[in-house]
Amino acid sequence: MPPHLRRFVVEQDWDAYTPVDHAVWRFVLMQLYGRLVESAHPAYARGLSATGMAIERIPRIAEMDARLRDFGWGAVCVDGFIPPRAFQEFQALGILPIAADIRRVEHLAYTPAPDIIHEAGGHAPILPDPRYARFLREIGDYGMRAFGSRHDAELYEAIRRLSIVKEQRDASADEVREAEEALAGLVAEDPPPSEAAELARLYWWTVEYGLVGTPADYKLYGAGLLSSLGESHFCHDPQVRKLPLTADCVQVGYDITRPQPQLFVVRDFDALSEVLEATCAGFAFKTGGTGALETACASGEVATVSFEGGLSLIGRLEHAQRVGAGLLLRFEGACAAAVDAVLADGIRWPDGVALVVGRDPGLSIEAAATASTGPRIERFDDARVLRGETELARGSVARVDASGVMSVMRGAIDPRFWPPARWPAERVPGAAPDSAMYGLYERVIGDGGRAACAHDLGAVGDILNAEHPHEWLLRFYLLQALQRLELEPERRRQLVSQLGALETHYGGRCPIATGLRYLGHEPG
Repeated sequence: MPPHLRRFVVEQDWDAYTPVDHAVWRFVLMQLYGRLVESAHPAYARGLSATGMAIERIPRIAEMDARLRDFGWGAVCVDGFIPPRAFQEFQALGILPIAADIRRVEHLAYTPAPDIIHEAGGHAPILPDPRYARFLREIGDYGMRAFGSRHDAELYEAIRRLSIVKEQRDASADEVREAEEALAGLVAEDPPPSEAAELARLYWWTVEYGLVGTPADYKLYGAGLLSSLGESHFCHDPQVRKLPLTADCVQVGYDITRPQPQLFVVRDFDALSEVLEATCAGFAFKTGGTGALETACASGEVATVSFEGGLSLIGRLEHAQRVGAGLLLRFEGACAAAVDAVLADGIRWPDGVALVVGRDPGLSIEAAATASTGPRIERFDDARVLRGETELARGSVARVDASGVMSVMRGAIDPRFWPPARWPAERVPGAAPDSAMYGLYERVIGDGGRAACAHDLGAVGDILNAEHPHEWLLRFYLLQALQRLELEPERRRQLVSQLGALETHYGGRCPIATGLRYLGHEPG
């Protein structure tokens, strides 16, 4: 793992998960498995256990990492949202970042925050398919290289803010509303998509919400479908259009807060790479040239400009200007040179540099002396770049013996350009507040529910009736246990009635109806 990625990796504190956390995982996974074993890509059913997951308990990410090595992958634990570029770099390296937090009961049906249900239960099961795994690496690699925009950065921060606020137990309604309005305002701006935004859309319509097969006969493989009780059902609605996947899908935006009105179907996993190549054919890292330099300048991101012969320049490109057969590039902030994708020793500028590329007579350098030379680079301190009598740049200057801009990619061609980071000390999830409910959950579904006895189940039912009129998830498990043991038919009828009333009480915001149907009852 490149040292600069260390700061995103934390330790999963598996013992910090509560019985309610495990109950949430089990509620979602057992229903999804029952539904998806037929409707998902065949890799799903095999992939759950093959990648270290069980329906009964939240997975240990270290165990998943060990299992994924059999398929050329690994897994690391991260704390919630990490920047999209870091996420893509992990995937390009064959590492699946998994957020250790798990959604609260109140957000069991859907949460905008990354959680272990989505990232482990959604992304991992398809990884054993080598064609899909290859595509995931490819789109991660291309995502690292594609240029974004300042609007992309603002949109990411707004989504991150909304997800954090929605999962905060003490967040006020005003805070949630303000975060929602900020995100809606940015979405409404709808500027032309950057390269990174186009790839984000392709990722959404494939890795997150993809179907494979034909529009009339398809299987689910997108993580957003494989980890959502609602979306895995709603996606089959005839009103959800099924369209063949082409590069044109990047012209279709998406809204993370509501079900998708259309989904895209890829022929097979080999075709994913074909669509990716078509999407990126005009990107700066593929085309090079003056247009690619302009894309880098507009992005405001660190870029690597690569020339014929293996020389590259790394930094935040502020200005690019053609002068005859020469080229003037101005970088701001830290920048460096690389040869054959390896940082050149001693060729760094901590505070920016003006680079004169080529020896066109239209561009000249005025300096008292050459400060130093390197491979194909002359360096000058306190110099001026002139075009005739006009000063174009002043300060640190270098003349580069190069021609032909072959590629301009976002980021650094050698990850050692980035400062190394320390391993964080955090352990996630954090400790949850004590609750008397934990003991009740243990009595009903501890040890996967195998140890439940008639006396315990009846006692828990009495406590729920007396003290917890609005608790629905434990009532679901109590009903399931009583059905399995064929005990107390009258209490079972009462639980079905109570759960139906709670479905109305919560206004359909909790997946109570789907739980009742899973147990063979119709709500109402």
